[in-house]
Amino acid sequence: MKLHTTDRSLKRKQQKQTFLTAMPNDFLSTAIETALEAGDFLRRHFETDIKIAEKFSHDIKIELDNLAQEKIIASILKDYPEHQIIGEEGSIGSKDSEICWIVDPLDGTVNFTYGIPHFCISIAVQKRGKTIAGVIYDPMRGELFTVSEPGYPKLNGKVIKSSQRSFLSESIGVIGFSRTKETIAKATDLFFNLVPKVRKIRFTGSAALDLAYVACGRLDFYIEQQIQIWDIAAGILLVEKSGGKIMTKPIIEGKTFSLKATNGSLNLDFVTFD
Repeated sequence: MKLHTTDRSLKRKQQKQTFLTAMPNDFLSTAIETALEAGDFLRRHFETDIKIAEKFSHDIKIELDNLAQEKIIASILKDYPEHQIIGEEGSIGSKDSEICWIVDPLDGTVNFTYGIPHFCISIAVQKRGKTIAGVIYDPMRGELFTVSEPGYPKLNGKVIKSSQRSFLSESIGVIGFSRTKETIAKATDLFFNLVPKVRKIRFTGSAALDLAYVACGRLDFYIEQQIQIWDIAAGILLVEKSGGKIMTKPIIEGKTFSLKATNGSLNLDFVTFD
């Protein structure tokens, strides 16, 4: 049975109130409310006329990226006007602030543009460079991943843990291909190396959701040759708090990294970044 628009709106309002009541952390409450509002905005525009802002060989930028970030920035600054915000579509605020919000307003832009319902909003809060809260929200599935220091990682309010699979032959994971010729070549080599060893390799198109899926046990690993901080800031804390392990190698300090995330039980030491 399909829900009418008014029923869906009421359900989302009830869901939002439940999340906010259950999360006493002020930063996390703002992140949750902001992510839910941005998710509603993206969901309303899904499979509508999409205006392309920029095209690349292996990526796309759309106007909704900027519009969604503007909404997120306005929501955060309403509560914390003195904080800095760093986002995929630009930054704002004082660099001297000890609190910095790291935002990806639409992780999975290509999926969104092509009508594939696998994308999310990612919001992280850092204090003096350390992530203390994070939210990843999949508006199409209504899945809200949350984490804070102190606290447990959760999916829609329920505590999550990474998987316990320790054998490569039983594992399932994601390899990201980034968008440069060099990173695609490295990822392709890694793909052919891992395929005979694991149960399945997937390619999903959303780094933040890949990390969230490692955190909740749907995936056992995620590897990316080159990824931006706004794609992974919230997801890294989710994985670490769920019992998983993260290895990063800076490419551009504080902004771009190579990344390997595992469930904490799987040995992927043989996967290194040159």
